[in-house]
Amino acid sequence: MKNTYFLLFIGLLALGSCGGKTKASLVKVSTNGQVSITIEGKRATSIESWKVDLKVKAYNFKEGKLAFEIYAADLNDETITVSWKDEHHAEIHFKQQDNTFRKFELIASPEQLQLAEL
Repeated sequence: MKNTYFLLFIGLLALGSCGGKTKASLVKVSTNGQVSITIEGKRATSIESWKVDLKVKAYNFKEGKLAFEIYAADLNDETITVSWKDEHHAEIHFKQQDNTFRKFELIASPEQLQLAEL
């Protein structure tokens, strides 16, 4: 009987790891075309957290990157929003599985580049 429960558990685990996305990529560009935000996510199975690289290339600065993990059903235009306040300032929101948000702020001008989690 224990073997039956164990096999059932393994089967459910295997089914849960099938069918979900394991890679995602989005690119958002400022209105003036000088700032590019690239979001790349990877996970081994659909039940694991996403390992996200949030990259920013702006003006003549070297590309900056923040790496973090997030629990989200998917990484796409519905779960990630980039709101450009103007050509130098953006807010980036990641919707998590529990409907809370992780928020990041980007300030990018020819003189400075800052990216941080709020």
